[in-house]
Amino acid sequence: MANCCDMKEGDLFLCHTCGLELAVKKACACKTGSEDACSVPLMCCGKEMTQKSI
Repeated sequence: MANCCDMKEGDLFLCHTCGLELAVKKACACKTGSEDACSVPLMCCGKEMTQKSI
């Protein structure tokens, strides 16, 4: 699951349905498990996006 808490600068994410690619330019400041942590996975075309291997 691609969640912004786990994304690092330079990571690439891909939608296997439409081919959209997203590059992380700046990492999220929230912390996994904290009250303010983001909880929604990165989605496109109704499916979770996956990290693309370089």
